[in-house]
Amino acid sequence: MNNILHLEVASTKQGNAWKKCVLPIFAIAMAVSGCSTDSAARLYTEQNQAAQLRQEAENTPAKPDNKGMYIGLIKQMQAQGLFFASLAHIDAFEQQFGSQPEVQRLRGDALRETKQPEVAEVVYRSLLKTSEASAAWHGLGLLAGQSGNFSAAVPLLQAAAKREPTNPIMLNDLGFALLRSGDKNGARVPLAQAAELAPDNRKIIANLALLLLVSGDFKKAGAVMDQGKISPDSRVAIYLLADQIKISRPPTSAPATAATPLAAQTPKQQKPANVARSTPTESIELPTTRFQTLLDRFGNGSSGS
Repeated sequence: MNNILHLEVASTKQGNAWKKCVLPIFAIAMAVSGCSTDSAARLYTEQNQAAQLRQEAENTPAKPDNKGMYIGLIKQMQAQGLFFASLAHIDAFEQQFGSQPEVQRLRGDALRETKQPEVAEVVYRSLLKTSEASAAWHGLGLLAGQSGNFSAAVPLLQAAAKREPTNPIMLNDLGFALLRSGDKNGARVPLAQAAELAPDNRKIIANLALLLLVSGDFKKAGAVMDQGKISPDSRVAIYLLADQIKISRPPTSAPATAATPLAAQTPKQQKPANVARSTPTESIELPTTRFQTLLDRFGNGSSGS
């Protein structure tokens, strides 16, 4: 009997001991399991939120957060020919950051390209005494050229090139205006300079070929167009324009004054009639070493026709 009681007591003690060991282990396991479940849920939620934020970022158009980025965006639009869109962004820029000369110059360019010459002229005039003066003179010259008044365009473009003497675009436009106004000899230097400064610019090379055709040097004109890889359609246009320039009457000696309001914007020290023209004898005697050196790069004309 005593042995049976001993066994029951021992068994009870062992059972209690087992419970004391097992229950804490079970509790720990449950706790670990609970932590694991909470961590997984939290991780899932965070990943969900991150994915949602990425999706929202992809669907939201990027907005420039500073002046430089926004101006760069506007310039990129204009480079792509989106001048109407650039006008809208210029308005938005000024609402956010206020006006500044560079943005006003971009406005003038956009207005000119969207055929709003009167408003563009007002904008350009407002910039003549700012850091954008050279671009403003250039814009005024382009407006005069677009209206067909190349004699008035010449002094305006000269004022621009004087302020930026290494700008090939301004030099090219000046040379073209001189050529169209009847001063083919005066056009030689700025067109040659432009071609040397930007030898890969096909528009400049085309104007150089145009000058050669007007001057009667067909072989070198052909060589220039060959080397510049001018397309057949562009060549036809160049030949037609050369014929038009040769048969057009030379400009009169009367200065362009009331014919266009742009003429009033020429620099005080320059007179449009005198700048746009030069006497033939003086022009012929001018040194042309730089021009001839440039043409040597295109060969002696044997490849042209």
